[in-house]
Amino acid sequence: MRKKWEMAGLADDYIFNKVMLDYDICLEVLRRILPDLHIKKIKLPNNQQEFAVAPDAKAVRFDIYTTDEQGNHYDIEMQVADHHNIAKRIRYYQTASSMEAYDKGQPYEQADDSYVIFFCNFDPFQLGQQRYVLHKHIDEIPEQIIEDGQTDILFNVPSLRHDVDPKMQAFLDMIAQREVEATDPLVVKLKERIAVVKRNRKWRSEYMRRSVYEMDQEMREKKIREGERKIRDGKRELLEDKREIQKSKREIKEGQDRLKEKEQLIQEREQKLHENQQTIIKTSIVAMRELNIDETTIKKEIKEKFDLSDKEIKDYFAE
Repeated sequence: MRKKWEMAGLADDYIFNKVMLDYDICLEVLRRILPDLHIKKIKLPNNQQEFAVAPDAKAVRFDIYTTDEQGNHYDIEMQVADHHNIAKRIRYYQTASSMEAYDKGQPYEQADDSYVIFFCNFDPFQLGQQRYVLHKHIDEIPEQIIEDGQTDILFNVPSLRHDVDPKMQAFLDMIAQREVEATDPLVVKLKERIAVVKRNRKWRSEYMRRSVYEMDQEMREKKIREGERKIRDGKRELLEDKREIQKSKREIKEGQDRLKEKEQLIQEREQKLHENQQTIIKTSIVAMRELNIDETTIKKEIKEKFDLSDKEIKDYFAE
């Protein structure tokens, strides 16, 4: 844990939050992100401010939250891991931030603008861009932006495209722990602030406790995911077993149906043979009678030739 603390930089969300609490650093970072706004001053940055859009709704905790002299709202987030929910996540953060932009009784057109800014240690949309700026637009006219006061900005920190201006690139390089120009005033302040954060025993202890908690939480989540995986595997195996059983039942039924068909065919053939034998016996009896052969001889001949019982002989001669 101690080594992790010593090696941690701006890409660590805890360090990022503590560094960005510095008024001058936060103001300069916002100026570099949004140079066209010409931000003159901001309120003292708030760390881990929590909002809930409704009493029973999921609460959102902002990493760094502040407003400027124009009333614009800024939420700055450091995203360390990709949980593949960035679009829905930024939507909820924007909703919570936008709620603060509407004062009770104020006309809608006077609502303050809201900016949600994510620094991601991964490509948030896997499109290869270094910076993504999101606005609403009309589907039929994609170039027509809807000016609703909401702006989402996401930075792909690992990107080496250098599509942003040099000052912004310097800040991204600091987060990524790449080589950076030491004469940049913001870089100097960032290094000094990181050193201050690292010397703070209270923050170090808090970092250690949080890291242990996160490790425990990660282990619990891992066990939960493993349990869910086993349940899914078990359900899949059970479904496969059911399918095999159904297949076996179907094959057994098909076999039984084929057996019944064969039995019926055998019965029909036996019946046909029996009928043919009856015809032959009756024809033989008639033929021998026409030859004036006596009944005793005929019975003896028929019995031996067709292997009949006395009762069967009797039945034939009774007709």
